[in-house]
Amino acid sequence: LFLVLVVSVPVQAQIVNTDALYLTVTPDYPRPFSTATVTVRSDTIDLYSSTVTITVNGVVVQTGTGVTTGTFVLGGPGTKSSIIAKITTNGFSFSKELVLVPSDVALIMEPVSTAHPFYEGGPLVASEGRLRLVAVPDLRNAAGVALDPKTLVYTWRLGNKVLQTDSGIGRNILTATAPVRYRDAPITVTVTNQDQTLVAEASTLVSPVDPVVRIYRNDPLLGPDYANALLGSANLQGTEDAFRMVPYFFSSLPAITWAVNGTVNETSNVITLRSTGGGAGTAQVTASAQNSATFQSANASLSVRFGETRGLGIFGL
Repeated sequence: LFLVLVVSVPVQAQIVNTDALYLTVTPDYPRPFSTATVTVRSDTIDLYSSTVTITVNGVVVQTGTGVTTGTFVLGGPGTKSSIIAKITTNGFSFSKELVLVPSDVALIMEPVSTAHPFYEGGPLVASEGRLRLVAVPDLRNAAGVALDPKTLVYTWRLGNKVLQTDSGIGRNILTATAPVRYRDAPITVTVTNQDQTLVAEASTLVSPVDPVVRIYRNDPLLGPDYANALLGSANLQGTEDAFRMVPYFFSSLPAITWAVNGTVNETSNVITLRSTGGGAGTAQVTASAQNSATFQSANASLSVRFGETRGLGIFGL
């Protein structure tokens, strides 16, 4: 006598939060209000034959068979974004959650290079010149309160090399020497709170420029006309006129020379030109600047017309 018992067991999906799933977000450190992409990966689950649903803060951003990515927009600084990936396959469900809190950091570059005292533009990076990089972070706690920058940890990198002596708590300023021309230096700063639950990162390229020289008219009463650089040619006003040269984007004040028709006549930043006699003509004036320590040099030329239109006179200092 055989007794056969048939037991009916209901089958239902089981939801398991498993380490078999991996969630990655690009970019690595998304900024507030930026667009990010989450990618679902697994070494043991065949995602391409599974139903994948990705939600952010309870809102479905992507779902379907074989779906592995979803795009979403983050909130403001300190706003949490809860990302959940749910995978259903063969009657089982697996889920993985990732919480993002976007943070931000601005990186300000302050080169030290030559310019005139009323220059309204920002100085550019000089070859082998000094500069400061200032990190201005915006990391906020769950209540939305900005964290004190002095309590944050700053990690500075040149390329892939960590600048150990310049990194640490409260070290939001990096003072450095720029590279030579055409050898750009990539600088990155990563900012975290001390328990590393908040992270922000910013990068910049330190790229030196070629120096330039500009010539301005120098009025004896009003001073130099820095609003109007003289390019190409200029007329001598009366029988005497003064001109000032300004070297831009040198690492330090260069040596200055003025030449009139190829003859060096002045080594200060101002030259005074006078016409003598009753004739007219044109003189070629060249202003040159050179920094022998950094091999920087630049020059500017100006054709100065003087006197009447008839004949040639004597052009002197």
